Amino acid sequence: MDRELACEVVKDLLPLYVDGMVSDVSKKCIKNHLEHCTECTEIYQDMSFQLELETKQPEVQEVKRFLNKTKRMYLLYALGILSAVSMLVCMIVDLAVNKGITWSLIVDGAVLFADAFLYVLAVCRKNKGYLAMAVLSIGTFCLLCIIQAANYYLMGIGTFWIFRYGIPILLLWLGLLWVPVILRAALKWNIWDCIALFLLLAAAGNYVTKVIIGDYVWLDVFYMREFFSNVLGELAGSIIFFMIGRVKSWRK
Repeated sequence: MDRELACEVVKDLLPLYVDGMVSDVSKKCIKNHLEHCTECTEIYQDMSFQLELETKQPEVQEVKRFLNKTKRMYLLYALGILSAVSMLVCMIVDLAVNKGITWSLIVDGAVLFADAFLYVLAVCRKNKGYLAMAVLSIGTFCLLCIIQAANYYLMGIGTFWIFRYGIPILLLWLGLLWVPVILRAALKWNIWDCIALFLLLAAAGNYVTKVIIGDYVWLDVFYMREFFSNVLGELAGSIIFFMIGRVKSWRK
């Protein structure tokens, strides 16, 4: 009877014993009891195992997050060093060959643009898609200006086309890219429907682009040859991605 009573008392005290929240006298008594009682020992081992699991899981997750963060950091450092070296080499070669900064300005601008885009994708966790689109929009505009300045002012080739062709076409295609992104956020579209919509818009974008550069007029839209060369591929891709989106929705 005394042993049964002692077991009940020990079972009540085991949670505190496992957490180390009992006095030294109680700790010694419970330890002596566990040496002779198999039932209480099994309960103690189960409690200790559960506590160990609960303790280790957050620690493992923290270690994994730290390792992933460190890996990304070293990759970004390596990318930055490689980009800096490549930009420096391009400038040195350009100076040696052309006695000035010409085409290397375009290369350096493209490298910085790519680095900024990759940095956003690697580091940002919240609103990554919007930030990537913002970098893409601003970076493309800056790169377009650099190309115009390098060609027209530094190398003395080509015409001043940026306001007549460059910016209108850039705004057109950036608008076509932003429409699916905004609809995805507002209407919770899946990625497949967004791609399908972009391809559908791209079919019209091809015609508008050629109209802007004066390649042909709107009446050429009705010729089958132009249809097959400019629209058929985008329409087929749009239908395929739309069907993939439907299949994904049905499976859910």
